[in-house]
Order: sequence, then C-alpha cells, then structure tokens
Amino acid sequence: MERPLELGNMTRVQEFVLLGLSTRPDMRDVLFAVFLTLYLVTLLENTLIIYLICAHSELHKPMYFFLGNLSCLEVCYVSVTMPSLLLGLWNGPSHVPFTACMTQLFFFISLICTECTLLASMAYDRYVAICRPLHYPLLMRPQVCLGLSSSSWLGGLLVSVVKTSCIASLTYCGPNVLNHFFCDVSPLLNLSCTHVALTELVDFISAIVIFGGSLFVAIASYLAIGRAVLHMPSATARRKAFSTCASHLVVVGIFYAATLFIYARPSRIEAMDLNKVLSVIYTVVTPMCNPVIYCLRNKEVQAAFHRTLCWSRGQNMTNLTAVSVFLLRGFSASPELQLLSAAAFLFIYLAALLGNVSIVAAVTLDARLHTPMYFFLKHLSLVDICSTSTTLPRALVATVLGSGEISLPACASQLFAFVSLGSTECFLITCMAYDRCLAIYRPLVYQAAMSSRTCVSLVAVAWGSGQLFSAFHTANTFSLPFCGPDVIDHFFCDIPPVMRLACANTDAHEAAGFAVSGCVIMSCFALTVLSYIRILATVVRIRSVGGRRKAFSTCSSHLVTVVLFYGTGSSAYMQPSARSSPLQGRLAAVFYSILTPTLNPLIYSLRNKEMKGALRKLYLQVPFYRWGGTQKSTLTAFSL
Repeated sequence: MERPLELGNMTRVQEFVLLGLSTRPDMRDVLFAVFLTLYLVTLLENTLIIYLICAHSELHKPMYFFLGNLSCLEVCYVSVTMPSLLLGLWNGPSHVPFTACMTQLFFFISLICTECTLLASMAYDRYVAICRPLHYPLLMRPQVCLGLSSSSWLGGLLVSVVKTSCIASLTYCGPNVLNHFFCDVSPLLNLSCTHVALTELVDFISAIVIFGGSLFVAIASYLAIGRAVLHMPSATARRKAFSTCASHLVVVGIFYAATLFIYARPSRIEAMDLNKVLSVIYTVVTPMCNPVIYCLRNKEVQAAFHRTLCWSRGQNMTNLTAVSVFLLRGFSASPELQLLSAAAFLFIYLAALLGNVSIVAAVTLDARLHTPMYFFLKHLSLVDICSTSTTLPRALVATVLGSGEISLPACASQLFAFVSLGSTECFLITCMAYDRCLAIYRPLVYQAAMSSRTCVSLVAVAWGSGQLFSAFHTANTFSLPFCGPDVIDHFFCDIPPVMRLACANTDAHEAAGFAVSGCVIMSCFALTVLSYIRILATVVRIRSVGGRRKAFSTCSSHLVTVVLFYGTGSSAYMQPSARSSPLQGRLAAVFYSILTPTLNPLIYSLRNKEMKGALRKLYLQVPFYRWGGTQKSTLTAFSL
C-alpha cells in the first residue's frame, strides 16, 4: 500500500517499445520473409476453408460449422499479432502507444479465450456424434450450434474485458521496453511499477476457468469417445470413428500444450525468450497448421476442394451449354442515350486521367512533396488511374461500336483487376488516416514512425492485400456455372451483375463474399474511424484557433475522400449481390468507379497550398502555357 504513494510524482508511460522476435539485424530480413510467407499462407488456407464450407451444401453440418468459426477466428487471430511481428522484423524495435497496446491485448485475449471454448464445443460435437449418434440431430441442431458458437465469442469478450481492465489499470512509470513481438500479459506485468498480486490472481483464476474448464470438457469428451470406440465390434467402425476426431485431437494437443505452459500459472514470467518461442507456436504455427490437419484426413473437405478446383461443372452441367462470351449492356439500357452517356463519360475519364496524372507527376518531381502524406496520395492516384482505365475504355469502345461482347476469361480478368484496385484503395485510405493521426497526435515521433521504409512497407501490404482479396472474390464468382442468359446488366464485369447470371444456387457464394467483404471493409473503416476520433480529440485540446484550423486542414480533404469511398462502395458490396437492383448497381458503380477517382485530385488540391503550388509549377513547365511568352517569362516559369 506504500509503493503507489511513492509514485505520485512519476511520469506514466505513454508508449511501449516492442523489441520484436529477434534483436539480431542479420536475421531480421530472413525471418521477415519466412513469417510474411507464413502469414499469407495462413490467411489463404483459412479463407479457403471458410469458402469451402459456405459453398458446398454437404459441408453444412455442425462439425464444419464449428470449423468455419475456428477458421474465421484464426484469420482474426493472426491479423492481431502477425503485423506487429512483421513490423518489428522490418524496422527493428517499434514504438506502440499505450492505447494501441491495450487494444491489441484486448483482441488477443478475447480471441484466445474464444478459441479455447470453440475447441471444447468441437470436442463435445464429436462426443455426441460417436457416443450418441441417434440423438445427434436433436442435440446438435442449428439452434444449439449457434448458441455454443455465440457463447464462445461472447465469453471471450467478457473475459478479455476483465483481464484487460485489470492490466490497463496498473501504473507503468518505466522502463517501457517489452521483450516480445506483441503486447502480451506476461511482459506487461513485468513492467508494472505497482503491486501486481491482485492482477496476477485475476489472470490466474481466469486462466484456470477458461483453459482448465475447456480442457476438462475436451478431455472428458475424448475419454468417452475412446471408451465408445474400444467397445465397437468392427475394426472398420473403429477406424471410421477415430478418423472423424483425430484431426481435432491433434489441434487440441498442440494448442493446449503451448498455451497452458504460459497462461495456467501466475503470469509474471522472467524467461521471455522461451515465452516468445512458445508464443510463435500458438500464434503462428497452430493457425497455419489447422487447415492442413483438418483437410489431410477429411475426405469430405478433400472432395469439396477437388470440385472447387474443377469449378464444379463436369458432373452437374453436362446437358447444358456453358457460356463463353458475355454481353455488356453499357451505360444505359436506352439506345438513344448510349452515345450521349458515352460522350459524357469520355469527358469524365479524360478529366480523371489528367487530374491523377498531374498528382503523380507533381509529387514525383517536386522535392517539397516527398513526404509520407504525398507518397500515399501518389499511390492513391495511381490506383485511380488504373481503376478507371480498367472499366471505362472497354465500355466506351463497346458503346461507340455497338458491340459489348467480352469473353469469360477477359471478364474474369477485368473483375480481378477492378476488385484488386478497389480493395487496394481501401487499404491505402486506411494508411493515410493512420499517417494523419500520427502527424497530429504524435508530431514529435512522426518522422521516426513514418520513415520511408515504413511507408513502402504499408504501400506494399496494401497492394498485396488487394491482390489476395481480389483472388478470393474472383474465384468465388467464377466458380459458379454460367449457362445462360449471357447479358450483364452493367457497363463492366462486377460481382453482383455477374452472379445474377449463374445457373446455380448462389446463396453460399454470396454469404462467403459478404462475410469476407464485411470483415475487410469494416476492419479498415474501424481503423479509419479510430484514427479520426484520435485526431478530433487532439484538435479539440489545441488552444490556438489557428492551430486547430491548420490541424484540421491537413486531414479535411482525406476525410471527404473517406466519406465518398465508403458511402458509395458499401452500398454496392455490403449487401447480398442477388438482392441489389441492376439500376442501383449501375448508379453506385458510376460514383465509386468514375466520379470518386475524378474528384479525388480536386479534393486534395483545392485546400492544399503545397499541392496547388506544385501543380502550378508543373503546368507552367508545359509548353502550352508558355506560348506567346518571352524567353524571360519562360525562365521565370521554370524558376517557380
């Protein structure tokens, strides 16, 4: 009780320094490549599992329902810890604000507790299937499965709220170096400068309740399963019963062996190197191995995967003619408006190209704009150039020539490029919001935090993530069979109008696309909103009116872009594709694929003096603006 009184005049820690997985510079590049590959493979594997379960009706069973939940959890799980691990390997020790550290800790604890209870639910499901097969449809009906899944997620959230609140309420007055690659319980407790006995007790009790309780359910279920299997008279029946739960038993063994060693005891551990190695097992290795373990011995999943690779056409569509060419309807369904709309959109396309090419040229040529904000803006303009060039030229040519034919491979390529660029823009907008948040909230560490290497890494992740996101949606859309009609009620190949032409049930494909789009878009949107909440809280505390105006002016243009992008994009993609009307889809597409890329250069240049100066200097160097001038005015123009 005396120690906290001595800390009254001490400065509280405002940020932590994560040392990362390795402090050896010669090993970082190799480890970065290895863990980046593991991260991308983990995302691909678990996304594929989710897609297979949603797309194939024979996998709509309780066991695969829990497996789909587990794969969703693993995607979130690795996305909470792996980015900070990769950032530490790329840049070395990284500075993490106190709030961001506690947020990461909250999501990590929530997800790990949810995984414990999900594994227990899966063990109970296997127990009922083997020990009480006649009662299985009743005991594991959809309502029960949904209740078990919901209670797992909610239970994880509740436990995380309690544990994170206890850890966040501790006093941290230095040192602030965490010998870990993410904000975990043990290293945070080691840095507290107040008594942690109560927090350790809460942590220990919650670990016993969650880990011990779920492990007890899993062990009891498998003991009952083992006894039931041994009493089966047929060797074939024993082999079949064991094969249905062998993969889950391996996952349970790996997960609990690593986590219980760390968390089922008071968490103030000194052997931090061992802690990091064990953390790699349950945060990286287990999520990557789970899909492989579940697929290697599961014939139903293997068969579903094989049919997906074969595009599910050979056996079901033998008597139907597959569509090989689509017909794009164009900008308007009315023939008399086609040429008028084509002329209008040609003007808009040229304006979009001129504006975005000017932004790219100005940022590239003007040394004053070689800052993180304009680096992201240049890539946003590049995305807008590619995005409009993906959709508009073909639509304009088809309108003028009167033929909107497009082959199926060309349609798939156009959809892949468009979705890839759109999702890349989504990630870039999030990076720009984070950049503005650091510039206003943490101006003293802005230069160090947003180094050129960090900016290149963020942009590379944005482009790479867009490719992965687009690959999923393209495969999800074109794995459907198309046997007629062949008219796409749109001016380019987009997901909703193409899915309407499928001659099979698209509910599972729509659900999978909606779930993945929702996770990605809402995650980016949440990060953007959190950044602007932090910006607003900082701006409000600025005493000077001029300072508030200057701070707000640096992010107002980006805020307008955020509203335009999310407002139009969500109306098209954040709803099941088959339920949106063709007219609504075309109008939304005009906004997010044509008008938004055209308006972005205007938005960023109208209120930005640096950009207006760079554009003025750029245009004065163009010969057209110097016609009729003297040699002196020409030199003056260049000197500007």
